[in-house]
Amino acid sequence: MTALVQAHDLARTFDVSPPWLNRVLERKPRVLLHAVDGVSFSIERGKTLALVGESGCGKSTVARLLVGLYAPTRGGLQFDGQDAHAAFKTAEGRKLRRRIQMIFQDPY
Repeated sequence: MTALVQAHDLARTFDVSPPWLNRVLERKPRVLLHAVDGVSFSIERGKTLALVGESGCGKSTVARLLVGLYAPTRGGLQFDGQDAHAAFKTAEGRKLRRRIQMIFQDPY
């Protein structure tokens, strides 16, 4: 049986540098934040995966990668055998998006 969701070596890097002109004038390099690096997992149909960790460790970034809100910097993500990142860019991706949902936590 093939996994419903497969993530392989997912990574997401954000550029948190000051604006380009400020960097040039102050002679500072770009600053990159490695939010997620080397995450791999698979979820079989009918199973549940809990993503648990400390605040700021990348849980929300992984969730946003899964639903296509972020593109991975490196690695691959498959949903039901399809390359999810490539599928999200097509009309077929609309069908895929209907099968994926984020449920946000509202503590109040």
